[in-house]
Amino acid sequence: MLELALYSQVLIFLAVLGCFLASGQASVFHPATSYLGFHGLVFVLRPLQVHFLDYDSIWNYIGFRPDDSDMILALAVSSLALIVFVASSIYFGWTNTWFSTKPAASLSPLQYRALVWTTMILLPYIVASIATTQGGAEAAGERADNGVFIQTHSTGWLNDAQHMLAPMLCIWLVVTRFHWLNFPPILLYVAYRSWTGWSRWTIIMFFVMVTFSYCWQQRRRWPPLWSILLAIPILMLFSVLGHNRDVLRNYFTGGQNEEVVKELRQGMTPEEKEKLRYDTQNFANFDYLTFVVRLIPKRSGEFTYGLQYVQLFTEPVPRILWKGKPNGSPVHLFDVNSYGNFLGLTFSLPGDGWMSGGWIGVVITLGIVGWIQGSGHRYFFNKVNEPFAALFYISGLAMVTLWFRDGGISIFKFLLWTWLPFFIWRSVIWVLGGRRLPGNSIIIRPGERLRMVQGRFKTGPESFAHQQSTDI
Repeated sequence: MLELALYSQVLIFLAVLGCFLASGQASVFHPATSYLGFHGLVFVLRPLQVHFLDYDSIWNYIGFRPDDSDMILALAVSSLALIVFVASSIYFGWTNTWFSTKPAASLSPLQYRALVWTTMILLPYIVASIATTQGGAEAAGERADNGVFIQTHSTGWLNDAQHMLAPMLCIWLVVTRFHWLNFPPILLYVAYRSWTGWSRWTIIMFFVMVTFSYCWQQRRRWPPLWSILLAIPILMLFSVLGHNRDVLRNYFTGGQNEEVVKELRQGMTPEEKEKLRYDTQNFANFDYLTFVVRLIPKRSGEFTYGLQYVQLFTEPVPRILWKGKPNGSPVHLFDVNSYGNFLGLTFSLPGDGWMSGGWIGVVITLGIVGWIQGSGHRYFFNKVNEPFAALFYISGLAMVTLWFRDGGISIFKFLLWTWLPFFIWRSVIWVLGGRRLPGNSIIIRPGERLRMVQGRFKTGPESFAHQQSTDI
């Protein structure tokens, strides 16, 4: 039965992919494209590896051994999530997907001046964030009973501000039309993220953001070949950092990378070495989902009913100002870590929906997310010739894979730092543009007369106002 379910999973994926391509809405800018890529990797390819190659490192890490019925249920949940999300995003995002002009428009002088001011405003904050995390304040803290890491010497409002650097670099890439002089700061950024090791997702998301921006500027519906080739070393770097976050730091400081690898591989067969290399947490959302559907609600006794999203209202408050701030969600119906070691793992969007209310929770969660992202897709093509609006959507689209992977509220923290430069940029445009506000419109009925009055004023002792009127 499990093998039949695995083959059915492949057929369902291909059927949904075919329907999406036949819809005429398919492009790199559609959120369904990102979800299909995510689903194919973690809910189609990974289950085949788990079953046929006996990948079990995640089971050993969590401390449970699923049976076939658990994995079949996880496959069914993921397939339902795929169908609901793709259908919802296509329905709510239906629009004309062809570019009307070529090439993309440049920034207006006002937008360019505002961008310069925005860069000068944010750069000191970003530098302070990098300096703080390099000083070790980010790692200073303690782990709560439910696995939430609590920072005691700093705050996320400062530590995570450096994530604004990626969208800022991407905006300047577009403004300068991908000039080669952008290469040194980009290389420096990737080197820094590799040196720190943590938040390796920023490297992938920056690459995706740059690729989307290039496609928009060049009026391409699909990525060029060079981006696909460049993705190979980027993914290799992502994998290496997953095995050892300090690999680059140790390489330049004389660390023990090679000794650790040799010790791990000593006495292993070639098959075991391959398993050690690929059976990792990088793309193991199927394994996590299997644990979630087995646990909830059979052992937990209940669902969360979406109450985990209450954390949206408590998370923004710094713990420095709120000493009694709850660890994670303020509403705890059950703790998954009481049933297994789930530290550092993610529920995924299908798992978050299942946790909220089973099959109905999956339909509601994926339907709402599909509606949100589909509406964004329609907004993008309606504003496709406006650089600010287009880049705003593109930067958010580059983050959606994290939403698919994590579920819950973490995406809102990622989007905060991704979109904050755009909010500040828009505010500076408003200030430099004379702080103009929308006015009211007047409807003129047929046959009515409109008198236009123009005033001319002079200064001095003979000042007066002279009016000219015209009837229309």
